[in-house]
Amino acid sequence: MIRTLLLAGSLVGLLACQPFTGMEKTSDSTSSSELKLDRKFWQDGKAEVSVYELEQNRYNANHPGEVVNVFVLEDFLVDEQVKNETYQNPNSTQVLKNIRSTKFTSGIYDYAIHTSVFTPLDVANHRTLKVTNTMQEWCGTSFLQLNKKDVGYNLEQRSYFEKEGDRSVNLKGAVVEDALFNQVRMDYKKLPVGEIEVIAKLSYLALKHKELKSYEANGELGSYNGGVFDGEELLEYTYSIADQQRKVSIVFESKSPFKIVGFQESYPSAFDQKIRTTTAKLVSSKRLAYWEMNAPKDSTKRTELGL
Repeated sequence: MIRTLLLAGSLVGLLACQPFTGMEKTSDSTSSSELKLDRKFWQDGKAEVSVYELEQNRYNANHPGEVVNVFVLEDFLVDEQVKNETYQNPNSTQVLKNIRSTKFTSGIYDYAIHTSVFTPLDVANHRTLKVTNTMQEWCGTSFLQLNKKDVGYNLEQRSYFEKEGDRSVNLKGAVVEDALFNQVRMDYKKLPVGEIEVIAKLSYLALKHKELKSYEANGELGSYNGGVFDGEELLEYTYSIADQQRKVSIVFESKSPFKIVGFQESYPSAFDQKIRTTTAKLVSSKRLAYWEMNAPKDSTKRTELGL
């Protein structure tokens, strides 16, 4: 009996983080034929793990840190908006999952910001289904979750801070800012340009204690001509949100799989209101089945990634 329980527990552990376990059950027909996604690249049973050197705008200075950016295909339940693990529910779709883990130290204390984004490849029938964000620091913890509901979204907040507390708001359909990284990887030519309405990035809302609402923005796509990021034939997607005095730039390779080489975000600092810029530069990128690498010996992979 004990052996059986141990075996069951081991299986749960193995399945806990494996991506796209139904790969062999899903054909190309489940995604839009217009997608530029390189399916051969993405369906190799691995994830792309990229590490970025970070300079984070917080308070009245920029603080050093790191960002780990993970992209992987996964099967996802449309109605329950959770990973499809048992394959009993037919209402399932392939998503590009993006995990962003940001860590930096502000003076003596640490920040850890974690975001998960789930965007279906079947763009003809589905918008981004879910975004979650947690922020932990020495003052307290906050949690935000965005879920697609009918034609709009529901945004739940749980926060340590008195003025935020626990609340829920309904938002009409708009561009999900957190999903723009996924859009770059799936088909950058469909990035929204011109005047747009965005549901602002959850980590920004948490970090800056901004109102939970949609914001007017303006997007542009073109060649990258700056000198901050390295690479050949790079493209740059920028958007600005006037109400936040914020401008964001995503710089990526123009050839498939459209790797993101860096990103910047400028906005007023908390105390002196001076505009400072958060910058993340790509350090390393590998395709790994990281969920299998949980033994002490696998820690060498962190060194290879620059962690």
